[in-house]
Amino acid sequence: MNVEVALYGSARIVVGQARVDIACETPTTTIGQVVDTLITTYPRAQPYVLDEAGGLPFNIRVLINEKRPNPDATLATILHDGDRLALIVAVAGGGTTLISKCVVADPQPAYPIRAIRQYRSARRPFLADQPEQCR
Repeated sequence: MNVEVALYGSARIVVGQARVDIACETPTTTIGQVVDTLITTYPRAQPYVLDEAGGLPFNIRVLINEKRPNPDATLATILHDGDRLALIVAVAGGGTTLISKCVVADPQPAYPIRAIRQYRSARRPFLADQPEQCR
């Protein structure tokens, strides 16, 4: 049985390739067994695909055959021959953005490009009353 594993983010960098084929001797396997085989072959990938407790890190999203399983996949999720497993690093902005802290002249917040353009424009009078980081 073969499972193709697509890696993203730091895991891709330490492994040195975007895709890795994992061969298993059984007709079905689990994500945990595939990850263990991956770590055996590429030990430097361990901190990027497993957390300290031995589970999937909170910022890793798993896709099986290009679909996100519902409920989310765990290490016990079963894979079949020919499945494609993607370990994607979830990226988030976190916190309040600079644009949301700044008052912009355009009253339509649905158009963030306008807000950015106004923010970047040359010395608008409304920026005088804004916090230093917004100038």
